[in-house]
Amino acid sequence: MEISLGNLDLGQLQQYLQGVNFPADKEQVASNAESNNAPQELVQQIRNASTQRFDSPDQVLQAVQGQL
Repeated sequence: MEISLGNLDLGQLQQYLQGVNFPADKEQVASNAESNNAPQELVQQIRNASTQRFDSPDQVLQAVQGQL
């Protein structure tokens, strides 16, 4: 399924982040997303985020949409 990260909503993102206990470090978030079959582009965006740690799914969403 092809998704545009710009159109990604919190509900979709939370499906990819199942199993993450926030606050969580960036690699943990990326690994969980990968395990939950997130698109590779999304996983890369998480890994490339300027922050080392995320406090909430909302923060992850902002990061992948380039707002962080």
